[in-house]
Amino acid sequence: MKRGIFIVVCLLLLSSQKFADGAGNTGDTYWHNEFRMWSPYDHTPARKKLNKSAYYNRNYGRVTERSRRVTGMYIWASLYDGRDVSNGHRYWVTRGQITKLYNLAVERYGPGVAVRIDAKSYSNGFLDGVWSPDS
Repeated sequence: MKRGIFIVVCLLLLSSQKFADGAGNTGDTYWHNEFRMWSPYDHTPARKKLNKSAYYNRNYGRVTERSRRVTGMYIWASLYDGRDVSNGHRYWVTRGQITKLYNLAVERYGPGVAVRIDAKSYSNGFLDGVWSPDS
C-alpha cells in the first residue's frame, strides 16, 4: 500500500515538474485586426501564457478587397490590459509572415498571466491570422 502511494506521489511530482518546465499554451487562436487612419491600434484576444518561450504569430497571406491597402503592421508583446512586456522589441510584419515575439511576461508576472499581441498600422483595412502565447 505504501509503495503504491509513493509511486502515485512520484508520478504527480514528475507531471507537475513537466508543466512548470515547458508545457505551453501552443494551440492557435484566430485574430482579426481592423485598422483606420484615425484608429491605428488593435490586438489579439488574450490568452494564458505558461512558459518563457516566445509568442507565436502567423499572418494570413490572402488578399481581399479590404486588406489590399494594409501591407503590414507593427506588433509587440503585451499583457491582457496592454502593458508592454516586449522590452522594446517591435516587429514589422506583412501578409503570410510568421514571427516569434520576444517577451518578458512570465519572467515579470509568473506563469498563467494573460497576454495578447498589440498591433499598429496607419491604414484603412484589416489583417488576420493566428497566434499562440507559447511557441
